[in-house]
Amino acid sequence: MFKFLNLCVLLLCAAVLNAAPGKSYRENPEKYWDFNQLSKAPAYRAAGFEESKADGLQDILFDGVPVKGKKAPVFAYIGYPETPMPAGGYPAVLLVHGGGGTAFPEYVRLWKKAGFAVLSIDWYNSRPVKNAYERRKVKNKIPLEGGTRNNIRENVANMILAHSLLRSLPKVNKDKTVFVGLSWGSWYGATVAALDPRFKGAVEIYCGDVKLNKKGQQLKNARFWVNGYFVHAAKVPMYWVCSTNDANITFDSLTRSLNDCPKLVTKSLVIRLPHSHVGFKFPACFRMAKHFALGEPSLPVLGKISVKDGVASADILNEGKGITETIFCYTTDKENVKFRYRKWQSIPAKRTGNKLSVKLPEGIFQGFFSAYDEKSPYRDCCGSSDILFFGHDKDK
Repeated sequence: MFKFLNLCVLLLCAAVLNAAPGKSYRENPEKYWDFNQLSKAPAYRAAGFEESKADGLQDILFDGVPVKGKKAPVFAYIGYPETPMPAGGYPAVLLVHGGGGTAFPEYVRLWKKAGFAVLSIDWYNSRPVKNAYERRKVKNKIPLEGGTRNNIRENVANMILAHSLLRSLPKVNKDKTVFVGLSWGSWYGATVAALDPRFKGAVEIYCGDVKLNKKGQQLKNARFWVNGYFVHAAKVPMYWVCSTNDANITFDSLTRSLNDCPKLVTKSLVIRLPHSHVGFKFPACFRMAKHFALGEPSLPVLGKISVKDGVASADILNEGKGITETIFCYTTDKENVKFRYRKWQSIPAKRTGNKLSVKLPEGIFQGFFSAYDEKSPYRDCCGSSDILFFGHDKDK
């Protein structure tokens, strides 16, 4: 299997680096990963590093994809809720961190407190140092043998192996698992969701967009093919929560993924949503994970925007828990102001039956509707419409 995967990554990198003019950016993930092999649970054992232990969690190493023919174990934490186990086992999440992150124990505890069994991996081929992230006084992770790993082929394979391990745990309901990826982890999520149909859903925090060059081709920087090139093949329901001012995406690149995704359930677009690992704390993410795993109400769902005589409107397709607030968010800052620096504001949107409407503000550049059914300190518990464009961004 691993010789096959090594060959595949070379072929894929070559395809990305030498994309021909006019070639579609969409890729077939099955060309590069053997899901049947990755669906087998790997062996695991106690990690045994004193400085990486975390109260109430199991610290483990599992057998990941070999690197250059050598064994490369993956560090992870396992956590279980302290509530009685339901019939069939706990619902479970696979937490996948972002750039510079690790298997943060504080977020494992947060998700297990919400009722989920949790497996959180460190995909850098490193391990966290106890409490270092909270204290910020010492380096927060230590490389495992083989050094830092930052290879999409290996990392995606290890994430699917981690899911296979998670499903094999005796306290886990293998039919109620959810992928939760943040930032770089959400780009990975857009690939994993196109390969692994066993997840009940995928929560995409911040990214998972499609970046192209000015000619509509794949970017030549191979790092960035960790994005939405595979999202058109998504096999599980997906949800995005994103910011109007993120430094890592534009609304053009995000819209490309949202339009490509055949399994999109809803999305939450939020003015100046903070981008950091705090995203693992967003109430909207817990909401959608419980929707996927347990069938609880999703966030509201809005339809596409239409415009007539200077009035924009969008249908309400799903009330969520019951919509209590409707707004229209917009910016008048244009291409000469970088995406992350644009000023966004919101105005009330009128609701008539199952339709939202608003008179378009003068000078609007981009805008969208959002419908809220719950209060949150991050203003994230909403469903948003597609984005109305009167001008487009230049991709990063």
